[in-house]
Amino acid sequence: MDNSLKGLILAAGTIITCIVIGLGFYIAREARDTASSGAGQISKLNAEFNESDKVMYDGLDVSGSEVINLINKYREGDISIKVKTKKSTVYYGKILSSSDTEIGTDSNASVKDAQKSSSVYYINQNAQFTGEVLRDSNNSIIGISFIQI
Repeated sequence: MDNSLKGLILAAGTIITCIVIGLGFYIAREARDTASSGAGQISKLNAEFNESDKVMYDGLDVSGSEVINLINKYREGDISIKVKTKKSTVYYGKILSSSDTEIGTDSNASVKDAQKSSSVYYINQNAQFTGEVLRDSNNSIIGISFIQI
């Protein structure tokens, strides 16, 4: 009887140990999945935060003076500012492809041309423009387009 009681206690201990180990693996797997999901969300939020200064112009009506300020801000960057006035269309910073989906070479247009009223590229500082974010096939922002209303 004494041996059978020791055998039952050993079997119960083994079963309890297996249950505890199984629960440990289950909790570790759930924690890993939760951490992975959280890291993905943090990465997405970080990307949105990095683009927030450009995305804010999507669908926003701004004045010509704000467009000129934006051209000055991004003139040295790898982003294109496309401005379509009643007279012309010009790219500042970088030139985009005809479908505005690929970034190309540096543009020769300058802010000085945009500020001269005699220039064909003149941007009236009091005119209203509607902004639109331009993205490539990788969903990266490559430019901002402003169309005069």
